[in-house]
Amino acid sequence: MTNLSIVGKPVLRPDAFEKVVGGKGFPVNIRLPGMLHGKLLRSPYPHAKVLKIDTSRAEKLPGVKAVLTHENVPQIPYNPINHIPPDSVTIFRDMLVLSDRVRFAGQPVAAVAATTAAIAEQALTLIDVEYEELPAVFDPEEAMKDGAPEIHEGVRNNIRDTPFYVQGDIEQGFEEADYIFENTYETPRVHTCYMEPRVCVADTDANGRLTVHASVQHLFGLRERLAWVLGIPVGRIKIVQPPYIGGGFGSKIELAYLEPLSALLSLKTKKPVRVEHTRYEDFICNARHPMKIHLKTGVKKDGTFVARYASTLVDTSAYSSHGPSVILVHAYFGLIRGYRSPNIKWEGTVVHTNNMPGGAYRGYGAPQACFAVESQIDEICDKLGLDRIEFRLKNSWRKGDPHPEYPQWKLNSYALDECLKQGAERFGWANRAKPGSGSGSGTKRRGVGMAAHPLWVSGCLGGPDIMELSGAIVKFNIDGTANLSTATMDIGSGQTTTLCQIAAEELGLPFDAVQMAHGSTDNLPFDSPTHASRVTYSSGNAVKAAAAAAKKRLLEVAAIVMEANAEDLEVKDGKVLVKGVPARAVPVADIVRRAESPWMVISDKGPVPTPFEEKGTIIGTSSMPPQANASPAVAEFVEVEVDTETGQVQVLRVVYAHDLGRVVNPVGAQGQVEGGLAQGIGYALCEEMQFDPDTGACLTSDFLDYKIPTAVEMPRSIESIFIESNEITGPFGAKSLSEACLIVPAPAIANAIYDAVGVRINNLPITPQKILAALGTL
Repeated sequence: MTNLSIVGKPVLRPDAFEKVVGGKGFPVNIRLPGMLHGKLLRSPYPHAKVLKIDTSRAEKLPGVKAVLTHENVPQIPYNPINHIPPDSVTIFRDMLVLSDRVRFAGQPVAAVAATTAAIAEQALTLIDVEYEELPAVFDPEEAMKDGAPEIHEGVRNNIRDTPFYVQGDIEQGFEEADYIFENTYETPRVHTCYMEPRVCVADTDANGRLTVHASVQHLFGLRERLAWVLGIPVGRIKIVQPPYIGGGFGSKIELAYLEPLSALLSLKTKKPVRVEHTRYEDFICNARHPMKIHLKTGVKKDGTFVARYASTLVDTSAYSSHGPSVILVHAYFGLIRGYRSPNIKWEGTVVHTNNMPGGAYRGYGAPQACFAVESQIDEICDKLGLDRIEFRLKNSWRKGDPHPEYPQWKLNSYALDECLKQGAERFGWANRAKPGSGSGSGTKRRGVGMAAHPLWVSGCLGGPDIMELSGAIVKFNIDGTANLSTATMDIGSGQTTTLCQIAAEELGLPFDAVQMAHGSTDNLPFDSPTHASRVTYSSGNAVKAAAAAAKKRLLEVAAIVMEANAEDLEVKDGKVLVKGVPARAVPVADIVRRAESPWMVISDKGPVPTPFEEKGTIIGTSSMPPQANASPAVAEFVEVEVDTETGQVQVLRVVYAHDLGRVVNPVGAQGQVEGGLAQGIGYALCEEMQFDPDTGACLTSDFLDYKIPTAVEMPRSIESIFIESNEITGPFGAKSLSEACLIVPAPAIANAIYDAVGVRINNLPITPQKILAALGTL
């Protein structure tokens, strides 16, 4: 691989200090002159009709400037997903901004804008709502039964969608199998737990044009969805890009109720209106979908897959939202594409309940699938006495194979084999004890486990009706620096740093000479959301292309100034050089200053004209899809300690191996691994949203009641192996990293718990109570 000067080096994030001190760039810190404060009135019932709503007392309260109900807002059905066109035939539009039908506890029924947040809160108590309570159902299996409450008119048995996939002859495959394994796995509803709450500030100018500041992961998606919901042209909406937001993890790639309601309140009052979620409102905004997965797998004596059947039941909750989309990613990139099998059948069922909305969360259905698949593989290997590494290698894809989901592309840089081999060697996997025997003394038993995720994505190219496009602008300044502009959102994981590294490398400038210049949907090229592990690969390619275009123009101007051929020039360390003649060097700043200097220059000899050809801002632009959808691969090895007296589990050590093409920032990459591990430990051991079984009200609505891992629960040893397989379609050989870090920990930990104490638990989270019950000591 080519030696690079900036890509692959651990640089300091330019916004690091500002972020950790609560920087003014966070949308939650936006304040505008004359700003009003909005609050939402939410239903206490999980299923009800709004028979009457009287806002007169609230409207008379001093300081109240506007009140909205379903009677005075647009009634345009929509789906909140921002990365799919709002009119797409692939989504179900079953939501309204405000409706006379409530389908989950906490659904907004009114909104108020007032001069202070306290007055707005008081006004909510003065709104009188008469409800007709309707029967509710919270269990998706109960919701499918005849006679269950009808949540959406015309949706029979509350079944919104039934996708399926068939390959080969599944019955013949099971007949050919020497062994058949069959298990059911269940995963819980969990929250993304981003730190910055969802917030939106909408402002209306004298011409009725909206300017919106929001904590979201997609500028253009928010603009399109708002335009759709409000029934106005997209040109009447400007979404301002914040320098960064305080986390997203997928939750912020959809339209929440607060964005259209703050916009409507602003349009009504002609003033800026700010709506901020409380932590409770964030918790009921959306969450990872709970799933029930049934796997039936046929294998030969040598461990070869010959038949794989799977079914998935997903609770899409009160509204369709992401449910019909997430189940497809769950199936294709989680259950059925990761390993080779000649015979496959999958059946999905997407069911409505009166639970709170499901949404996107890092991995988009793959963590649920990986838990099931990798847990069953561990059981197969245990029962048949097969090596867990060799089993996966036997059934995996190989470098150069056609992509199993998108056969028009090849697995150019696929290195699952290296992930497994290098991870196992670093971990000392070959020295482990007999599976299921554990080690340790007294009540403390230690075990080791592993899991892999053989196939993931670097974006969404190839997915039906999913936006996958990136753009960038790179502009040189007369001091030799450059500005990079892109609509890619920095959601806390260093996207700005990564893209500036790629730009600096291509431009030949020092890293600190490239700065991110933020804009809005008015002046930035379109970009897809920061999601789906796409930024380094997709946005990175666009940034590299824009930087290359700017450098090309720089060298054209330099050729005139230096009286050389552009092809003979290069840029290094902020200077334009003649190749092979380092003494002939001109600072980039001098070239740019010349390009932007007056045409007629006053010299000691008087006015002197300069060439027209050298004049003009040196700038490069791009707007493009990526060339492919490069597939990373990962493997993770863990050691745990289980206290058989208390059921407590401590993760002691982790080795994580990831084929990422090329690492751009090693420190940032390590941060991704550690963050994903923390989320994965929570998913495996402790996180689960709890609800009142009668009212559907969320009971775990803050970080006192909803437990997430802290530094105390993290393992003391976390080793990352970054395998640089050089993806030829990626920027400087890079492909994706982010989501896979979260996908694999849960099954690896579950398998390690089995190794420690000899019991398998197939439903997450694996709590102390479940362990003690499985051991027969509870």
